[in-house]
Amino acid sequence: MGEFRVHHVRFFEYVPKAIHSLAYEPTHKKFALSRSDGSVEIWSITEDWYQEKIIPASEGFSVEALVWQGKRLYSAGLDGNVTEYDLLRLQPKISVASNGGPVWCLTSNSEGTQLAAGTEEGCVVLFDTETGVLEYHRSLDRQEGRILSIAWHSADGVIVTGGVDNIRLWSVSSGHALQRLTVGRQERNKETIVWCLAVTSDMTVVSGDSRGKTCFWNGKQGTLIKSFQSHKSDVYCMAVSMDEKNVITSGVDPTVMQFEYIQTQANSEWKTWVRSSVRMQHTHDVRALAFAENFILSAGVDTNLVINAFDHGSKLPPHIWRKVSPIPTTRLVCVAKKAKMLLLRYPRHLEVWTLGHTNRVSDKNGEILSLKSKPVKLVQLLARTGSCIVCSAISSDGRYVAYSDEKGVRLYTMSMDKKDVISAELKVDLRRIKTSPGENVSPAHRMVFGEDGCHLVTATNTAEIQVLDITESNVTVLHTFRSSNDAEPIHLLSISSDSVYVAVADHHSEIRLYNIRTNKHVCNLPAQGSKPSAMTFSPHNSYIVVAYCNHQVFEFDVKKREFTAWSRQYSHHFPRAWSKRYHKITNIAFNPRSDQQLLMEEELTFIIIDKSQPFPDKNVNLESDRRESHGFHLCNNYKYIMCIEPLSDDWLVVVERTPLAIAEQLPPALKQKKFGT
Repeated sequence: MGEFRVHHVRFFEYVPKAIHSLAYEPTHKKFALSRSDGSVEIWSITEDWYQEKIIPASEGFSVEALVWQGKRLYSAGLDGNVTEYDLLRLQPKISVASNGGPVWCLTSNSEGTQLAAGTEEGCVVLFDTETGVLEYHRSLDRQEGRILSIAWHSADGVIVTGGVDNIRLWSVSSGHALQRLTVGRQERNKETIVWCLAVTSDMTVVSGDSRGKTCFWNGKQGTLIKSFQSHKSDVYCMAVSMDEKNVITSGVDPTVMQFEYIQTQANSEWKTWVRSSVRMQHTHDVRALAFAENFILSAGVDTNLVINAFDHGSKLPPHIWRKVSPIPTTRLVCVAKKAKMLLLRYPRHLEVWTLGHTNRVSDKNGEILSLKSKPVKLVQLLARTGSCIVCSAISSDGRYVAYSDEKGVRLYTMSMDKKDVISAELKVDLRRIKTSPGENVSPAHRMVFGEDGCHLVTATNTAEIQVLDITESNVTVLHTFRSSNDAEPIHLLSISSDSVYVAVADHHSEIRLYNIRTNKHVCNLPAQGSKPSAMTFSPHNSYIVVAYCNHQVFEFDVKKREFTAWSRQYSHHFPRAWSKRYHKITNIAFNPRSDQQLLMEEELTFIIIDKSQPFPDKNVNLESDRRESHGFHLCNNYKYIMCIEPLSDDWLVVVERTPLAIAEQLPPALKQKKFGT
């Protein structure tokens, strides 16, 4: 299989953000989540929980609520605006002021033609979306106190809002309040805040408040049906199932409580709400809940997304759950192989590090080799004020560094005295390279340097491919490959080692090959019915290897324009355990010392597929059967893996961010007494 010496890197201090809201879109089976920094992520359920897109945060921009209307996505935040997103450019498309102060909550009518926002100043603000443009419509009567939760009845005539000490039902047509439900106080001088609510088609109003209570109300008569002391502290969020027979709640007390609407007795038509199940899978406040198909989604301050099976129709059996880590599918680490440097991407800045050095070798597996020189941070490059870095790259020789934000691409040349790399006083010269006059370099979603370092290939925010020529003094656009009218964002980009071919993959599941010397489209790879999650060119020949979300792996010969003999023989015959793996392959590389070894990276596992060894049997258990008798070798020594990249010799770079390091960055959780303490 081969042995590696490993640069085990843990100085990348990536800090994921808390999740604030969730929104599910049932037609296309996607859901969106927002984080505390204002970034938005879009996930696909059909691709087995694959993170498709990330809309980066903007400075001073918050997202407190998300709403889908078909393919259109909206958000509202404390900046006082309701925003629609451009899902091709992955940035805000239009923002409209609420004229009522910060917006705490947002909902849509059942027809998908209007939005209603609850504001700090006590207004319910209506927006029109029917014409295809987000527009302010009007406000309903102002109430005393802010509106913190909102729901729109399916008949579209009534909006329900929650605030301080009360719940109100509003007439959409007249703009007046129809009814006021008074929420009791636990203490005389302590207000009760209705943090979340929902309304069913039979006008049952469900509320969660700061007392830790979940209440069911008769919205027609304005009476309390039933009240549960469901949590030990504030109930922040709730969700109602599509059939309106199940409700889930959670909050500061991270227990996810489920309620069911069931018959009180057999053969009786009388039904009531009862507590049915309890889930304790989060460590910190739960801020968002959603029903998605046959699953329950929950997320919050601990930064993880938890997926629970909801009924027997789901792929996961009941009471079986999985936790999705906050590590993004996009690469945050780039390796300059020749220069042995790392480029680390943070939201607002970049860091360039040299790797440590040692002359020692060992035959003992797992031995720590003493360093002759330690890793050194060479450069910290700040992004433009108010901008978030979308993608970045470093050339193999370390001469050039590039990044893009939503405004455009910036390139820098970096030089240093190599004799002083080990010294403490290292002088690095970083200079910006200006774009030649008249050149239109578009903002990019992905970028990669050619092996020669003189060319930078970018996938723009309009799904075009730009080939840039770089010198010490200027940047010019050599060619632009145009996109189609129904383009989707490009999420994968790879360039061959001879800088001739470029491969791109988009969310239509298309993989296109281009020759950047002749500026021609070569071909499209055959579609496989799933989105590609990783791909790379072989440095040894004209092959490209692609991994898909369904864990299929294919090898394609670019020159012959056909699958290789290995792929034709084995791609459809991988072990059954392989196709059932939860985590996606996020990166592929070839062993530079062998064209027979594929190095694959998952979130928790480093995988080597050795094509020179026998292919495993269909029924083999890859996790338990670690014998050398077949060509699949798994290593679970690292968690979470941010990057695995081989260098030109026997070295392997592994960048790890441990769950403990992430947990140490979290705020204190609600203290709960445990048995025996």
